[in-house]
Amino acid sequence: MKKYTLTILTICFITITSFAQNGLITLENEYYPDGSIAINASSYANCKYTIKLNFTSLSGYSNNRGENPYITTISAGRSQVTKLSLDKNAGFKSLNYNYSFYPGVSFRKAPNNYAHYLLPIAAGKTTFVTPVSKLSAILGQQSDSYSFAQGFKYELGDTIFASRAGIVYNINNQLKQGEGGNTVYTSERNHIYIQHKDGTLAYYTILAPINCLVQNGDFVTPGQPIAVFNMASQRYTMLFSVYYLDEEKIRTDNIREMMAALPVYYYLNENAPSTNLAENQKYEAVKSNEIIGEELSNREKKKIGIVN
Repeated sequence: MKKYTLTILTICFITITSFAQNGLITLENEYYPDGSIAINASSYANCKYTIKLNFTSLSGYSNNRGENPYITTISAGRSQVTKLSLDKNAGFKSLNYNYSFYPGVSFRKAPNNYAHYLLPIAAGKTTFVTPVSKLSAILGQQSDSYSFAQGFKYELGDTIFASRAGIVYNINNQLKQGEGGNTVYTSERNHIYIQHKDGTLAYYTILAPINCLVQNGDFVTPGQPIAVFNMASQRYTMLFSVYYLDEEKIRTDNIREMMAALPVYYYLNENAPSTNLAENQKYEAVKSNEIIGEELSNREKKKIGIVN
């Protein structure tokens, strides 16, 4: 069997323009009789977003909720970002700001790792874990020795399953041709991005054509089918990685590193409930209703037929 190493073109797939779609999130001012001003957001996104509000001019008002830039998280719909109090003694008043937004919840330090990701394959099936390297390491640049990503090998007709519960927020299934001899993952490849309940983000990045079984806004449960390899390709592989938004990097405009990777621990069986996977090894998926239902509400459990 020919071995190859999957290369991550960049751990940080996103830029400001990647998620600053026109009209997705808009801000507007609401003026009160006492002179205070609320800055409200209208979000048409399917998941939580982090907003960075940068005051370019703020005189005669004070932001009671934070510093400049001010960073907060909003959900879908209409919500208040912050409220500015009027300084009645100020003779000159000025208010100008700009903003950017990113999917996920920002963290000041790395969040606690979730311990029970499922293997992204059907229960009873086996997958081969492929080596993964950062392009930066290949080029001799400073990099972590472990990328915190796992490459999984499939076959034609196989299904990709969700490893953890969450909301689908970004899909690309338009590429109908595989990578050929190229094993470099980029954000332009077919992918399914899912936001978990804690605000971390799962990237399912795929090197082959797929038939996507979910759509943006869907809530998926662990072990739910999300895509099928439905067309001939040289290889059928998927890179799974989990990220969180680093608030400090957002605050300092370090866009290239604002997405920080987290190690992923997989449930294999009751004797190995939280495990790092070894490269060039095969693993078999085992179904566990307890693990599947760990983050689900009672209503969600009943919907998929899990009985406590």
